[in-house]
This record gives sequence, structure tokens and C-alpha cells, in this order.
Amino acid sequence: MAGVGPLTGYKVLDLTQFESGTVCTETLAWLGAEVLKVERPVKGELGRYSVAEPDKDSVGFVVMNMNKRSITCNLKSPEGIALIKKLLKEVDVLVENMGPGSIDKLGLSYEDCKAVNDKIIYAQIKGFGMDGPYAEYPAFNPIATATGCMVAVTGQPGEEPVQSGISVADSGSGYMCALSIIAALLQREKQGIGQKIEVAMQEVMIGFSRSNWEPYYRQGKPPKRVGNGMPLEDVAPAGMYPCKPFGPNDYVHIYCSRHPGSKQFDNLCKVIGREDLLEDERMATPTSRYQHRDVLNPIISEWTGQHTKQEAMDIMCKADIPCGAVLDCDDITKDPYYRRRGVMLEVEHPERGNLIIPGFAPRMSENHVEYKVSPALGEANEEVYKDLLGVSAEELEELKAKKVI
Repeated sequence: MAGVGPLTGYKVLDLTQFESGTVCTETLAWLGAEVLKVERPVKGELGRYSVAEPDKDSVGFVVMNMNKRSITCNLKSPEGIALIKKLLKEVDVLVENMGPGSIDKLGLSYEDCKAVNDKIIYAQIKGFGMDGPYAEYPAFNPIATATGCMVAVTGQPGEEPVQSGISVADSGSGYMCALSIIAALLQREKQGIGQKIEVAMQEVMIGFSRSNWEPYYRQGKPPKRVGNGMPLEDVAPAGMYPCKPFGPNDYVHIYCSRHPGSKQFDNLCKVIGREDLLEDERMATPTSRYQHRDVLNPIISEWTGQHTKQEAMDIMCKADIPCGAVLDCDDITKDPYYRRRGVMLEVEHPERGNLIIPGFAPRMSENHVEYKVSPALGEANEEVYKDLLGVSAEELEELKAKKVI
């Protein structure tokens, strides 16, 4: 793989699918690790194809499986498990996010793998803690966010809870798992030990929701849903304001600090030409402004409605007023800055053609790994099995004939 990164030289056996696990292993690959993605023969990973397009790689698969090498192996066959156990001797890390108990039934539990390679870093992503009452419960992103505090505080006041539009639990768990793996590799370097890592999606979401505990202890009850308001305290301005040409995402979020001494609201009044509000007792504090938000918000909306969301963001931020345009996929894909920075990548996929997709968010001065498009199903079979494990050409043909690979 072109370029050198912090994890160059480490090998990862990737038994993941869908999002949480694939995000973890893709992150490791973007940091230089050699990731061997194990997929089902012929069918591939469950997320490789979509119902709408069963004959080509889905864009979701492409986005989450860059810089990996695909090998096929039937994990339900004795020969397949034998191959995996041979690979275990050659790798540093195993990552899996199968359903509860599935990996154990295959004979690839931590104890099974440790018996083959006692220095293995064995990482699992599950929905819930594996020693708790929900251990056997299936879980996807919306289940983890619902049970992990996030959904309880998301939505409009007095209305039902609302799920996030992005897979916070899936990707968040993937990143947390990757972080833990890197820490475990560092520990192994210092202490010479392998270990088991367990990441529960629910618990990751609880961690992401830690700011909820401030209002919880202050008020003596769970924090309420505040829509686009400030979760920690009822203050204004703090919300969405419409912009021209008034499309579904033509909004900016404006928030003025609730802390004493902040001049952000003063600056806002000057920018919108309403310095008279500074003499209005109803607008004297963040809390009083919240109590009279029905007066304040239309005034701000009148001003934002005269500008596009990008214009409003630029004017406000240059006056030291926190303001963010609601940028959607189209906005970000078409903005050349994100491609120059490497946040968005332009890749050529053999089936999909040219795609502009998200890359690795952190910028690291000494990470020189070049981006590589997601692999074709089983494209690394011969190289990995033959060169790494020493499987002969005849044995490879026999494994193919038995549909082990």
C-alpha cells in the first residue's frame, strides 16, 4: 500500500460488516495498517450490495471500505476456520461486529484466538455490554441511540423523541474501537501483552451524552427536549433562522454565549441594525431573551431572510457571533475547499465511476498513506493465501471448488 502511516507494519483481520465495524477497520487502514477484509465467497459482506442494485458495490460499501484488501472465506466450513486460524498467526488485530454469540459459535472466541496467538488484540463491537441483561439483544444504530440517552433529548419540546439523521452510534463506536485498538497496540509494545476489547454501542452513546448530567443534577430530573435550543440552559438566541432562497436546508444556526461578559449579543444587534434592542429590558440577559424569544426570533429571521445561509454565516462570524450554515451533502460535495483539504476525496470506482466521498477527518503531518478505493470481492485471495500463508496453487483451486473461498 502506497505511503507510510503510524500503523504501517500492523496487520488487521477484519471480520466486520455494515458500519460500526467497517468504520473502525477503515480508520486503521487510513492510518497505514494492512487490513484483510474477510467476506463471504460470491456474496461478499452483507453491506456490499443493496436491494436496489444487487449487481454492483453499493456507495455505502465504497465509502466505508477504502484502503482494505478483500479475501473470501466461508467461515461456516472447517476449512475456512482453518484458514482464519492460520491468518491469526500472522496478524496483530482481529475486529468483529457480528450478532451476539455468532463469533463464539464459529470457534473464534477470544479464548480460541488467544490460543493461536497470545499477543492478539481482539476487538468486538456489540450493541450492549456482553455481561448484562441486554447482552443477547440485537442492535443497530437507532437502538443504541435510543438506549444511550441521545434520543431522549432530541426533538421539539412536548413532542416525541427524534432520531439523528446520521449514524452517530455506528460511526462513533467504530472510532472508539479504533482508538482502543491503537492504545492496546501501544500497551503491547510496552508490556508484551495482547488483550480483548469490548465496545458496546449503547455505552459509547452514554459517553457522548455526558453533558446531560449537568442539567440532570441541577434540576433533579432528566433534561428536556429543546429542539434547536441550548440543551444546557434556556437561553436565546439559540436556534435555526431561515435564509433565502428558503429551500429545505436554507437555515443558519445562531447561538450567543450564555456566559456573563460576552459581547456576542451586542455584536448581533449591531450587525442586524437593531441596537435599540440593547436598551430593551426584555433583552437584558440570555434568560430574559429566552422568555421573550417570540419577539426576538422574528427580528433575527427578518435579517437572515435577506441573505443566503453562506452570506449570513460569513457576516455573523466575522463579527464574532457564532453562526453555522446548515450544509448538506450537496453543499459539501461541491465545495472545492473540502477536496483541497482532503476531507472529501475524489476516487474512481470500477463500477461506480467517479465519486466524491468523505475521507479521514484528522490531519496528521506524518501520516502519508494514500487513499485507495474499496476492494473488489476477493481480489487479494491469491496474494494473501499464497504469499502470506504458503497455500499452493493446487490447494487454492481445491478451496475454490469447495466454495471455501
